[in-house]
Amino acid sequence: MLKSFNDLKNLIQGEQPKRVALVAAEDSVMIAAAARAQADGIAQFVLLGDASQIKEMIISTGQEFEVIHTKTPIADAIALINEGHADLLMKGKVSTGNLLKGVLDKASGLRQGQLLNHIAVIESPAYHKLLFISDGGINLSFNEQTYEHMIRNISEYLKRLGYSDPRYAMLSLVETVNESIPETVIARNVVDQLSAEYQIEGPIAPDVALSAKAAQQKNLNSNIAGEVDVFLMPNTTAANHLVKGLSALGGCKVGGVVVGAKVPIILLSRSDDADTKYRSILLGLV
Repeated sequence: MLKSFNDLKNLIQGEQPKRVALVAAEDSVMIAAAARAQADGIAQFVLLGDASQIKEMIISTGQEFEVIHTKTPIADAIALINEGHADLLMKGKVSTGNLLKGVLDKASGLRQGQLLNHIAVIESPAYHKLLFISDGGINLSFNEQTYEHMIRNISEYLKRLGYSDPRYAMLSLVETVNESIPETVIARNVVDQLSAEYQIEGPIAPDVALSAKAAQQKNLNSNIAGEVDVFLMPNTTAANHLVKGLSALGGCKVGGVVVGAKVPIILLSRSDDADTKYRSILLGLV
């Protein structure tokens, strides 16, 4: 169980530094996060894009970077990975749509499984361990099959963090199945389908998922209340709003990574600060 991003950093520290291909690296905040990770000895960065702009930005970092001048940074970064010259992909000043188009290209991309999904990770002063939340950025609509692929992706990722049997909560407004609330029906179906293989409950409201006391007060029998590792959100908007709200108003530290491709993808919002970008790098390096 990881309690903090510092625990995650300790997990990575001492390993052979991985090579990160930073796509369209003409971004001073992104470069600051990359310089910090490189100075910590946990990663080496290949910066792809407009070399003249990038070289101006790296002067103040005190770090030496490999810089590749290219007008096609997405394709060239993916090629580096496919050729074994880089270990993971990081989004810079390119659109998410264009980056994912390259990643999912059947001929030359990084497609592996049935589905990619984003995992946001929260370190909250009010919760005793890291909380993983999906999916707030890749899949725009969820059905039973989407959740199954997401859970398998997340479980494979969490194994690398030492989680052998993570606890999943299918979040909803209420704990009872109501045909007028579609996510409660989907949650029931997913739990029925996967409960023999995973520790998963739902539909379950956030207060119960986060507190065994809340479960007792509602007279609910739950094996995961207060010990949930993963929130499976009812839709992308809910996930995105929860993560951004916790970051902006809840005093939480946030990071994120995309899983399900051949390599992790560090996919960031343009508004993320250098600390958030750094924590996301940690998640990608696992």
